[in-house]
Amino acid sequence: MRVISITLVLLLLLISNALAESIQGRIGLTGKVGFLMPVQDDFITGVDDTNTGLAAGGGVIYGIGKNVAAELDITHAPTLNVQAAGGKVGEATLTDISLGLQYRFTLEQPLVPYLGAGVDFIKGKFKNLGDRRYGLEWTTGGHVSAGIDYFATRGIALTAELKGIFAPAGNIKTTPQEYNPNSFVGTVGIRLFLPEKIMD
Repeated sequence: MRVISITLVLLLLLISNALAESIQGRIGLTGKVGFLMPVQDDFITGVDDTNTGLAAGGGVIYGIGKNVAAELDITHAPTLNVQAAGGKVGEATLTDISLGLQYRFTLEQPLVPYLGAGVDFIKGKFKNLGDRRYGLEWTTGGHVSAGIDYFATRGIALTAELKGIFAPAGNIKTTPQEYNPNSFVGTVGIRLFLPEKIMD
């Protein structure tokens, strides 16, 4: 969380004369880090609590039009501590692959707010204290998001985003239990845009 706070402060303090141009026809590469917080404590059926964990990932964004962009994004939470009766019973990992669209409010300033939505494909793993591993089967859902890009230069933007992921429960392989993938994800990161448009 300290890394997120410092990055946000730098985002707010960064002084630049860059104006946010439309990313229409341009490709950007995104890297980010933040947190994933399960919406419900019983992430796994019958388990009391699942702690918020680190999340990291990246993706590709492409400007379809002046205010619309398409994005492929992958977010991975490597360690979610799972607890029952006040004690740790294992660790879960979660991976979200999302395809979505953004509506970008391109203003005559470096700051570009956006809203997004799309479809998500989610899976993961669970390891109990006995080091036995269980696969979390694929489940498909969707997301809504809101974020900002701050263009330090025409090709570099700092980004911050909040995303809500919603999907039906998925099965845990070889067990009668299920997992609940609904979660909130908050990230900060950087986007690097290629210099030339691939379409006019």
